Parts: sequence; structure tokens; C-alpha cells
Amino acid sequence: MILTTLVAAVALGIAAQILAERFQVPAILPLLVFGILFGPAGLALFAPEALGPELLTALVHLGVAIILFEGGLTLDPRRLLEVGGPVRNLLTIGVIVTGVGAALAAHLVLGMPWPMASLFGAIMTVTGPTVIVPLLRHLIAPREVKTVLLSEGLLIDPIGAVLAYFVLQWTERAGIPLRELLTELTVITLTGIILGFAAGALAKLVVRTRLVSGELRNLTILAILMVCYELAEHQAPQAGILAAMVMGFTMSAAELPDLVSVKAFKGQLTTLVISMLFILLAGALDLGAMLELGWKGPAVIAVLIVIVRPLSVVASVWPSQMLWKERFVIGLTAPRGIVAAAVASLAAQHMVAQGVEGGQALEGLVYLGILMTVTWSTLMAIGLPRVLGYASDPARLRAVFVGANPLTELLSQILKKSGRTVVGIDGVSWRLEPWRALGVATVCGDARDSTTYEEAGVERDSLVIAATTNDELNLLVADMVHSEFGVEYPVVALQVPPEDIGRRSRAWMDLFGGQGVDVARWIRRLESDTAVTVEIDLAEDGVAHTMRELFREFDQQILPLVAWHDGDPSFRVSLDSPEPGTTLVLLVEKGQALERIEEVISRNKTPDLSEAGKLEG
Repeated sequence: MILTTLVAAVALGIAAQILAERFQVPAILPLLVFGILFGPAGLALFAPEALGPELLTALVHLGVAIILFEGGLTLDPRRLLEVGGPVRNLLTIGVIVTGVGAALAAHLVLGMPWPMASLFGAIMTVTGPTVIVPLLRHLIAPREVKTVLLSEGLLIDPIGAVLAYFVLQWTERAGIPLRELLTELTVITLTGIILGFAAGALAKLVVRTRLVSGELRNLTILAILMVCYELAEHQAPQAGILAAMVMGFTMSAAELPDLVSVKAFKGQLTTLVISMLFILLAGALDLGAMLELGWKGPAVIAVLIVIVRPLSVVASVWPSQMLWKERFVIGLTAPRGIVAAAVASLAAQHMVAQGVEGGQALEGLVYLGILMTVTWSTLMAIGLPRVLGYASDPARLRAVFVGANPLTELLSQILKKSGRTVVGIDGVSWRLEPWRALGVATVCGDARDSTTYEEAGVERDSLVIAATTNDELNLLVADMVHSEFGVEYPVVALQVPPEDIGRRSRAWMDLFGGQGVDVARWIRRLESDTAVTVEIDLAEDGVAHTMRELFREFDQQILPLVAWHDGDPSFRVSLDSPEPGTTLVLLVEKGQALERIEEVISRNKTPDLSEAGKLEG
């Protein structure tokens, strides 16, 4: 039954992840539903109790370590410094307000004894990266808001877990001196920081010196993480989760050149771990205990959502630090995730083993909190940007170019006419200098790393154009921004387009120029001043038909850049039936093709020809 349970947990977990990606909802919702539906309380396809408390506890501990390590890798020290004040306050003042407020709600509404209510308050201080990260990738809001929510979610998990541990110790060891508790807290903190930093330094050495081959490098770092976690836990219980996060943050702060593969590996591993653990934990949940809470259970969580969280943000994020709209979004966004579930389950198991009553009710209330806070935060992520005007703010819209070269520089100046903020991305700093000279925002970062696009401010309604000379990289960028940021139609420049571009599985991808594009050749033409831009009105009689013929005759000398309709740019142009008012900007090589197009322009008396280097922005 052990093998059946593990296989079912993995299969159901991945199925829930696929469902979540398909319908653009946080994965924790289908994971919770699948765990209850197919677990002992439902169809009984697997039995978490078959694993035994020791094996399940070990899996939870290692899983949380991997999750927090991956979270530490995600933290950007530079962005964290930008919002240091609000984050610091949320981790101190906010934790106190949330912990006390949640405990009060549980005691006053449910009648939960103070020790149990205090433990519930400690557990509910955490938010967590497992639900915050996917939520933020679909939330339209200023970057500062996302940075605060992400940083809070990553840093508060170890704080909440350690706090829950101390509250549990306090309930079991009544009369323990405060000095002894503070000494234990100091030992946990120092152990986690020192061992985490040492493990991170060792992992950096592995990456930088290439002591280990590429095939084993990621597994070596995983082994270092597990050893670090075990040593920290052996030295001081609950120090392991802090050590795991510090190790990840140490590697992130070092800006290692080969960190992309590590992040990708740990990201996939984290997804697998979250999927399996949440299925097992949800399956082990006593559904009857949750139902026994009645209406008072949802009432406690409602108080937490609409009163306690906003109060903690008001007390932590001051008007001098952020605008009221930004504080409003933060105040209504605080989903709980896998760490809260894991801590609650471990606490409940410990309480049952010690013969303490109320553990199952506590676990049920925490899981109810997870379900309600995730649902609420998802609804807020959809509705708040519209209500607050973020979704319709033209200054927020971005056109993000991947690959610094004369072709993307030219196109970026053309797209400035749409009022979008233009951002250029490249992995080599000096290549970005022409963009900087034009006043274009730039990001020097790895195009394969999702954090590069977070720094660029990519959101689901951003224009992302990948026009490097590397077809594989362009396709990888399109896949990444589509799946992770929800960008509906990323644009790619490809020399040899795959057959399924624009159809079937890649119907969501726009092909730059509508055809195969030799980016390197067009770069050379622009550098040698042998290409010009032409803007032509497709609504004029016969123009669309004539241009279709010219495209067939001079397919290597004419490159459609972008079409304009009612002031909006588009990379999907139909020459069969263009909409009225549609104009098309072309890049044309000087010679016979240009002469023929000039004839079309003259015949329709709509001349608008300019040198590429003199194009007006």
C-alpha cells in the first residue's frame, strides 16, 4: 500500500498542476480538492496512514526544505532593498498583529482555548511562495507591490514556523522561563544562519569552479541542501527551514552565471514535492473535524481576511512608503500555502501523540484558512486591477524586447508611438548601450531566467518580442512568458519556423514578419544603411493585393515589422481582408523592391517614407 500511496500522490498531484495551469488558478486549490476527493474520506485510492507517521513527517520536513531553498533562490537582493521598510515592518509588526488577531478570532468566535488559539495564530502568520509566486505572475499591479508580497511570502515562512514551534513548546512545557525560550530562539537563529551561509558558500564553489560536471551539479547542490537541513535540525529543532532559505538566498545574492539550470531543476523538484505532499496531507486531513467547526470556522477566516490582514498592513506599510492603492492590494492579498499546511499537520500529529486534545480541529481550521484565503486572493487578483485602474493604465503597458541589435532597436522606437513603456533585455551589458542612449529602460540578465522578465515588469498583457539570432532561444522565451506570465501572444523571430507555428499547439505564438526571418541579414543591412522603413495604408484600393504580390516576389527583401489599427500595434496581419484604417510598417532593402513599393505609395498618394536611422519615435 506504501507504493500505491506514493504513486497515487505523484500522479494526482501532477494532474492537479496541469488542471491549475489550464484554468489559470493557484495549484493549491485542485491539490486540496484531489487530496480530499481521492483520499480516505473520498474514493480511498490511497492511504497516507500507510506511510506511518515517521515517513510522512520525514517527507514533510525535506519537502519544506526544498520549497524554502527554491524560495531563497528567487529572492532578488536589489529589489528587496528597494522595499526594505515595508517588508521589515510586515515581518515584525505585521506578524504580531496577524498572530494576535488570528488568536483572538479563534478564541472569541470558536471558543478555542488560548494555548490552541495562540498556536493557530502563529501558524496563520505565514503566507508562502508556493501560492504567492503563481498568483503574482497573473496579478496586474506595480512592481513594488509584487516585490513586497513575494519578499514577505518567502521570508515569513521560517519566522512563522519557528514561532509555531515555540508556541507549541509553551503549551506543552507550562512555566518554562522566558530566558530559556529566548536562549533557544537565539540558538535556532544562529544555527540556521551559520549553517545556511556555509552550505550556500559550498554550493557557490560547486557552481563557480565546476568541480562537478553539469549532469551532477544540480544533484550535488540538492545533497548539500539535505545535509545542511539535517545538521541544522540535529543541532536545533526548526533551524533547518531557516538554514534552507539562507542557503538559497546566499546563492541568489552571489549572481552566479550558471544559476539558471539550478533554478530550473529546483523549480521542477519543488513542483513535484508540493504536488505529492499536499495530496498526502489533504488525504490525511480529518474532514469530519473541519465540518464540525460549522459556520464559526469560515467566520474566523473571514475575520482574518477582511479585518486582521488589512490592519496588519495599515500598521506595517505607512503612507510615506507606498500609495493607498498599493497598500490596498497588499492588504487584501495574503494566501496561505503548503508551509502552513505542513506545520499544522506536524503540530496535530505531535499533539495526538502527546494525548493533547484539539489537534484535529486546529488542522481543519488551518486547511479551511488555506482554501478560503487562496480563493479570496485569486478573486482579488482578477478584480482589483480593474477596480483600481491598473489594468487600463497605458503607462503600465510594456513592450519588452529580447536581444539587443539594430533590428530590435528600430522596432522599439516604432512601438513607442503606442505609449507603451519599452524595455530591452540582453545578457551582455555593452550591447544595451544604444538603448540606454535612446532613453529605453534596460535589463541585463539571462533570457532563460524568469526573474529577468519579472525585473522587466512583464505581465499578461505585455508585448514580448524575442528577436535574437538564436531560434531556440526565441522559442524558449516565448514558451516561458506564455506559460509563466500568461502573455497571450508572444512574438518570435525564426529563420526556420516549425510547421505548427500559428496552428495547433502553438496557435498562441505570433511569428515576427509572418515568415522566416534572417535576423542577422537584416542587422547587417541596417548597419550598412541599405534598408529603409516604409509605412503604407492597406485600406487604399488594391494596395493589399499589390503588397501580397510583392511579398511573394521579394520575400527576402521585404520584412513586415508591425501593423497599426486604431493606434494599437499588431503582429498578425491579414492581407486578404485588412480592417479599415490599418497601416503597415515595412523594412525594405534598397533596390528593386523599394522602387516597386514607392510606386505603390505614389499611386495612392500616401507617401510616408523615412530612413531607418531617421525614423521618428
